[in-house]
Amino acid sequence: MRVDGRDVEPAGTILDAVLALGIPIPHLCKDDNLPPIGACRTCLVEADGRVVAACHTPAAGVDEVYTGSERAARIRRAVLRLTARMHGPEPDAEGGPRSSELWAAYDLNGVERPASPRRTRGSLDSSSPFFSFDEQACILCGCCVSACQQLQHIGAIGIAGTGTRAKVTPGTGVSFAASICTACGSCVAACPTHALRPAPERPGERLGIPGEG
Repeated sequence: MRVDGRDVEPAGTILDAVLALGIPIPHLCKDDNLPPIGACRTCLVEADGRVVAACHTPAAGVDEVYTGSERAARIRRAVLRLTARMHGPEPDAEGGPRSSELWAAYDLNGVERPASPRRTRGSLDSSSPFFSFDEQACILCGCCVSACQQLQHIGAIGIAGTGTRAKVTPGTGVSFAASICTACGSCVAACPTHALRPAPERPGERLGIPGEG
């Protein structure tokens, strides 16, 4: 297989091949520790004349891939612009280890960062002593849900509702502190935005590990 004119072993998915060559491409809903979700559609590429999600498309049987073709780049920018309509500006707060990926995707693809809140609704759940969830910053990529359900097999959170009413939640009318959440931190580690962020560290305490005394 050739990616942007470079030969690469067609193993795994097209995204695996692209990343193996060191080619930067957004993949907001793909975590290295989890199977592909295919929700964000930001990893779009042109493969043998078709625009496909690189994270979900097997590399086997594909001959030519272009990550920066006019068509793929145009559709990818459109998807990112729609994503930017889902959340507010970058918060002045420390996020999880992947929290800068969203903003880097905007810059890489020439998409203007949102400068003002976009949602008319949204809540902040800071009931957990280890992390907080800001719905205003959520893009519904599903990474946190996948980490909780498939990586940790806890199932403390899910996406409820459809369309504009969809939201990540630990349960109807239930806070994270009142849910079955174990504060393992996997959701925070998987989140590509600042929606899930660690609480300010206190002496003797780290994310998911209760402090002594």
